[in-house]
Amino acid sequence: MLVMEEKVLRDLENFEKCAADRDHDKKKTVAEVQSLLDKATAESKKKDNENAYLQKEVDQLRKKLETADDEAIARYKMSTEYKGNLHMYGAESLKAAIKMTKEWLVDDHLEIDPEEFDRYLRKRRAADLAAQKVKVTNHGGVGSQPTGSLDN
Repeated sequence: MLVMEEKVLRDLENFEKCAADRDHDKKKTVAEVQSLLDKATAESKKKDNENAYLQKEVDQLRKKLETADDEAIARYKMSTEYKGNLHMYGAESLKAAIKMTKEWLVDDHLEIDPEEFDRYLRKRRAADLAAQKVKVTNHGGVGSQPTGSLDN
């Protein structure tokens, strides 16, 4: 019976040792799994922050894209190139309109002398320039003549 008790005690000790080893392995595995979960959670939060930042950037780019045409047009209109082109094309259009009007008047109204009409236009231009100078010196005050006025 003593031999049997010794064997039962050894088996019990082996069992306890195996249980302790398993418990230790289990704790080690749980710690590894917890570490992996913590890393995954941290990585997930990092990716969420990156996604939120990228979404904000995308939203800002969409807003810029919606107004890009208007902003580009506004920037161009503020440029010296635009002002130069406007002045040049405006002057060219005005010259063409005057030429066409002159041709129409001369063709349809034979009583109008083309050279006299040119002298009249030069006189009008000189009067308009003088009126502009008066307006600049008077700053548009009382008694100044508006630009482009036909009154003499």
